Amino acid sequence: MLAVATVVVSDQTFVTGEAALVEAANAVPTWVGWPFRIVMQLGTLWVALVVVGGLAWWTRRAGMLAPAAAAVAVAIAFRTDNWLKDVVDRPRPSAVLDGLEVREHIGGFGFPSGHTTMAVALAAALQPALPRPAQRVAWALAAVVAVTRMHVGAHWPADLVGGAALGVAIGAAAWLVVDRLPACWFAPPERPGPAGHGGYGSEP
Repeated sequence: MLAVATVVVSDQTFVTGEAALVEAANAVPTWVGWPFRIVMQLGTLWVALVVVGGLAWWTRRAGMLAPAAAAVAVAIAFRTDNWLKDVVDRPRPSAVLDGLEVREHIGGFGFPSGHTTMAVALAAALQPALPRPAQRVAWALAAVVAVTRMHVGAHWPADLVGGAALGVAIGAAAWLVVDRLPACWFAPPERPGPAGHGGYGSEP
């Protein structure tokens, strides 16, 4: 999907309906969009790191495998989108559409969406560690991040598709990385046994 989206927009082609979708999302009143813009911060480095820290605390008794995968995903996602932006050189909507209300200071090129990449990479990395209801919430929040990027006038729909595809790839790659590291790095801490005995696995 990432390869297809990159090829489609690489000559600065705009998919049919993209302008209409951006204008429709951008037309939502600012006061209505504010709650979604708060959720949008999940696509930033610092909020993503807070999520990773919270996950590490939550799973501290079960081991650090999931937090490690999430941390690797965040590290890979950070700035990876910028490299692809410089390759594709796709202008942002504000450079093409007249009358668009730009609600966030932005610069550079648009494809793929960095916020979407980060949010989806985090959701993909968290997928194996979350119960099914929480998985749905994580993916719903990532979708809100993506759509809100159109509301603020920062991205085209294809930018969001590219960012989502890149994020899924990063989340999968993060698990491939941590699965190849020594398991003892992520093992849960040993809990002391009864008085006079060591932790689990110790000799009586």
